[in-house]
Amino acid sequence: MTPAATGANRPETAEHSGVPPSVASSEVSDRQWFIVGRRQEFAGEARTNVLRIAAIGSFYAIELLNYYGLELGPLQMPASVDKEFHAVITCLAVAWTMVSLGTLLCLRLRIFPAALKYVTTASDLMLLTTTLVVAYGPRSPLVVAYFLVIAVSALRFCLSLVWFATLGSLAGYLLLAGYARWFASARDLSVPRYQQLIFLTALLLTGVILGQVVRRARAMAEEFSVRIR
Repeated sequence: MTPAATGANRPETAEHSGVPPSVASSEVSDRQWFIVGRRQEFAGEARTNVLRIAAIGSFYAIELLNYYGLELGPLQMPASVDKEFHAVITCLAVAWTMVSLGTLLCLRLRIFPAALKYVTTASDLMLLTTTLVVAYGPRSPLVVAYFLVIAVSALRFCLSLVWFATLGSLAGYLLLAGYARWFASARDLSVPRYQQLIFLTALLLTGVILGQVVRRARAMAEEFSVRIR
């Protein structure tokens, strides 16, 4: 067997292909990180869906108390919403539950396109904003749920999703502020401007902090891999 024949059957490496070892190593690292990232996105989407269902159940239980009232010794919570309001909130809770069940079905069937996490996050933002429009707009204590949407976006370890959730939350709150000022003046749902700025700043900083957590996750994983080797 001639050396030329031996070389023809030899697997092409970065050295023989003319690709610098550092570039080849970087490509392999990026590929492996992509695979690991997709697995973590899948697991994070499943955890997010469980938390979504738990949140819907918890907030709806509070709505039931708000509708029927509660008299339990020193714990008193008078009924404060009418039947029409309760019916609308119930419909929104059912729609939100359908989103959760649809997501669960996709995960069970291993249908997990890259866009799914954006679709579910957008659904959370739209349904939350709709609920707040029906309720008390920016005056509602439920506005804190925007922070929950940003927080669970970090469970997928996707930086672009964290920014998507952050910008979507900012847009949702601005929409509420505009609705309260121009379309619901009769209901007096507006809040002071400084309060709006504080809330928007807190949303933005939450997104920045969680974005840094996602960035540091890869750095920590790479440093751990180097130490193992």
